[in-house]
Amino acid sequence: MKFLHLADLHLDSPLRAQAARNPDMGAALRDASRRVLSRIVDKAVEHRVDAVLFAGDTFDSGVADVAARAALAAAVARLDAAGIASVLIQGNHDALLDLGRFGPMKGLTQLTPENPTLRLGDASFHGLGFSAPHMPESLLPRYPAPEPGRWNIGLMHSSLDGASGHDPYAPCALSALLGHGYDYWALGHIHKRAEHRGERGLAVMPGIPQGRSVRETDGGSVTLVDLDLNGVRATPLPVELLRFARLPVPLTGANDAAARRDAMRRALDSAMTPGVLLAARLDLTGGAADIGDIRFATAQAQDLASELDGVFIEAVRPHLAHAARPDGAAGDLAQLMREDAATPGFRDQARAALADWRTALPRDIADLLDDDRLDALIDEGVETMALRLGGGGET
Repeated sequence: MKFLHLADLHLDSPLRAQAARNPDMGAALRDASRRVLSRIVDKAVEHRVDAVLFAGDTFDSGVADVAARAALAAAVARLDAAGIASVLIQGNHDALLDLGRFGPMKGLTQLTPENPTLRLGDASFHGLGFSAPHMPESLLPRYPAPEPGRWNIGLMHSSLDGASGHDPYAPCALSALLGHGYDYWALGHIHKRAEHRGERGLAVMPGIPQGRSVRETDGGSVTLVDLDLNGVRATPLPVELLRFARLPVPLTGANDAAARRDAMRRALDSAMTPGVLLAARLDLTGGAADIGDIRFATAQAQDLASELDGVFIEAVRPHLAHAARPDGAAGDLAQLMREDAATPGFRDQARAALADWRTALPRDIADLLDDDRLDALIDEGVETMALRLGGGGET
């Protein structure tokens, strides 16, 4: 038995924030998830798999647009024509989606609490999708027992024991999952790839196939799974079209424009991959004099990107090296700012301000002020002010 496992495709994710930050990058991303789906089908046909497993959040919402539905229908049709089954469960994002609204998709099986098992060859696929956007309890007790004499594969959308940046969704202890008796667990929800092996089975979080922001730098793949007499083997296959990366750019001693530009060029060159677009956030580190005017550094980075094929600048951020932070009264003031910014009261006030601004601003710009960016916005603001203090107010 051989199959491809993917999750968190988020087909109709709007990506307005990225488009507002960099229109060219936004345009490259706009249809990326659909084009990645086509690439996944290519991989499935190339490796002659028996099935493709969609482990939740295939769509970004419960009201998917027609183009996104059409993309999935086309992919399923191609797989069916190649003799490859498609097996799907719903996740928290697409829990309320009526998948059959525009008619059935030949070759696609949706696993539900009423029909949790599909038998294909010598394998049994078991799965329970979300029936509500938030599932606070574990779904594992509702999964069928493993069927003797067959490969047993489970599809589950879950936060497992918890992960940084992820709220608890259908939480499940990893030890309980691996002890359930299945040979393989096709997981979804956490956008970073991870493998967990037990005495008998293997559980894999495949990661997001196509990252959508600089917070998603660890995905970009699907997982090819082989089950035979040698056991269970999982191999990541790269599929992403555009990769986000946070690139450190040390600037200590680079005290002129040419040296700063060379350092940024080296960072970009090190991250470029043939055939994959690059959206880079450049983290400039050094003293105030090394970093200079951040607006000028950003313009330099954008100019560099225009010379490099397939490179976008997501943002340029200053990070004062600790030893190079301002001294004396300026240093004391910068430290007070950092301490104040770290208090819950400051963050509550900042969160309220963000909410007010989102109400007043156009939707495309308001998306840049999501609550999940609060810490980053505060850190950027504090470091920018510290940079100005260190530069005597000239940066």
